[in-house]
Amino acid sequence: MKTETEDGRQTPDAGEPKTAVQPEKTAKTLKLITKLLAKAESTPFPAEAQAFQEHAERLMVRYGIEQASIDAEAGKLGKPQEPIVEEQVEFGGQYRVGQARGFTSIALAFNTVRVLQANSTTAKILYLIGAESDVAQVLRLFGSLRLQLEATMRVWWLNYPYKDFLSAHEKTLERRQFQLGFLLTVADRIAAIYSDEVASGGPGNELVLASRRDRADEHVNMLYPVLRAARRQSMSMGSATAHSAGKYAGTMARVSSEVNAAARHSLDV
Repeated sequence: MKTETEDGRQTPDAGEPKTAVQPEKTAKTLKLITKLLAKAESTPFPAEAQAFQEHAERLMVRYGIEQASIDAEAGKLGKPQEPIVEEQVEFGGQYRVGQARGFTSIALAFNTVRVLQANSTTAKILYLIGAESDVAQVLRLFGSLRLQLEATMRVWWLNYPYKDFLSAHEKTLERRQFQLGFLLTVADRIAAIYSDEVASGGPGNELVLASRRDRADEHVNMLYPVLRAARRQSMSMGSATAHSAGKYAGTMARVSSEVNAAARHSLDV
């Protein structure tokens, strides 16, 4: 049974949406975002990766606001609005609980996407529901971050000085904690960018984003009229040292020249 993740809503101030941006401009923005994420994945230089990732994140937020404005204008004119879609993302393996939690926080940072979840015996499954372009943005970012996270975690673990003194279970906890630190930091970055961009655009931005979120809410209520509230799953935690290392990596959102992303290996235990 699908369950709704923990989430809060904000009531927007009254105001008028900003003038919609031309679709040609948003198409160029989307193309640039894709290029920046690819560069962040592939560059061997951490400072470059950070710059590419930060630029991509800010453009993704602006793109989302622009698309919401275009959609709002279409609705006002009685034209078809962007379809609401549902996409599924699956996390398996021993880190699935932490990864699902971290990536859920990233998706919710976009403000207009609803996230539901389900469990199987071997996987955590996230269902992303929202306007087609919003969900596509989240999936695009997920793909980039998964590569960056695996690469930077492997390098961190190879150089982690305490691993020889840990049990197999403790090693799993440390790596999971690193991942959480990374993913939650990225989520905080995106939420901060949204806050800045919405504030700079005034109540009009808040209005169009709230309207877009309402459409996602309506779609969820139509498809799943009965939802069980998510119960936070108990999860053992690793050390503060591992979490801090993950937070730093999340701040940089970096990859390393020591890692060949095309030939990745599983972490040794």
